Amino acid sequence: QHTDPRSTMALADLEKEFKKARKAWRADKSDKKLKKAWKAAKVALEKAKEAAEAGVKSPEGGDSVEDLEEALKSARKAWKANKDDKALKKAFKSAKAALEEAKSKQAENQSSGEEESSEDGEEQKVDIDALKAAVKAARKEFKKDKSNKEAKKALKAAKAALEAAEAKASASGDAEEEGDNDADMAAESTAGKKRSLDEANGSTENGGDDAETSWEALSAKKQKTAPAFTDPNAPPPNPKCFVGNLSWDIDDDATRAFFKDCGELTDIYWLKDRETERFKGCGFITFETVEQAQKAVEKAGEDLMGRPIKINFAKPRPGGDRKTPRKSGGGVSKEPSPRPEGGTTTVFVGNLSFNIDDDQMRDFAKGCGEIYKIRWLSDRESGQFKGCGFIDFDAVESVDNFVKKNGESLMGRNIRIDYATPRN
Repeated sequence: QHTDPRSTMALADLEKEFKKARKAWRADKSDKKLKKAWKAAKVALEKAKEAAEAGVKSPEGGDSVEDLEEALKSARKAWKANKDDKALKKAFKSAKAALEEAKSKQAENQSSGEEESSEDGEEQKVDIDALKAAVKAARKEFKKDKSNKEAKKALKAAKAALEAAEAKASASGDAEEEGDNDADMAAESTAGKKRSLDEANGSTENGGDDAETSWEALSAKKQKTAPAFTDPNAPPPNPKCFVGNLSWDIDDDATRAFFKDCGELTDIYWLKDRETERFKGCGFITFETVEQAQKAVEKAGEDLMGRPIKINFAKPRPGGDRKTPRKSGGGVSKEPSPRPEGGTTTVFVGNLSFNIDDDQMRDFAKGCGEIYKIRWLSDRESGQFKGCGFIDFDAVESVDNFVKKNGESLMGRNIRIDYATPRN
């Protein structure tokens, strides 16, 4: 069912009227009549969009999805112009949800019609390309303002949609390839099988169960001797690996435990944003040998703290790696700020493990002085621990002693300690 061109025109006209009314009200916000006209235009536009969404019965024509994409762009633009307006935000969310639902229906129809013709496969590829473009656009919007939660949510939704589409395409391709392989196996002659077996066993006298077992051994041998790296641009095997798609709660202890069956880790380095010092969810790990790193690379896709880990050999640095391992937990800790005049009894502590508690902190501060109070910082909205806080000591000298421990390892992370800035 195609979208009625008249409804599309009506929706476009309503959007023009909405923008016109909003512009007039913004020019004179004290005019209540203009404000009333703007609200009326907005309500009419929302009802028209809801009617358009209800009319999406089948995505085969493509027009409905395109209309919803245009409506989403308009809603996003309107909300960005006035982010304090809850109604505009609600309209934007509704438009986005309608578009996602329409695309989901479109994907279902395409997957159910895969057997009809090869043209369906080409149409599916076009959809994947469109989803990739949507991910790029969403990532670009999020990078403009990383504090924008809606942009971050939109990026995650776009990524999820792309991954789902790629998974379906991959499953379809595997099924076709498996069918072709079965046909090829059925077409092979008995003499061809026997010749392959003879080559594997070095004899033509085997038969019965021995021949069957040898055939399985030959298949296993072929799989083992298959080249592990087909990408000419892939980094060569080396002891250093890149790890990504990590949980924000990952630490050195959890990493060492995950790779304990591969070998000993000699270095762990977490990547952070240079400006915000926030963990990027990736880093580098180094093993003692290339063989140990190879075992680690084979664990790609396994679950680590609820996320499938990404791992591959790291690209060698032009100048070579460091002779001495770098401190884990984000590299060398930042130097403390200058000591306040007259000293202070309060310090800031950061880059802490999310499992830290008062007893572990007091144990870490033994020998520096007596801790009077510990205040952990948490997010006001979610209540989640931010990984930092303030500690009040009994004396200025205690703080000076504690600041000297800046950069030391505490629960697998290099603690950041600095003099607290006195409040005015």
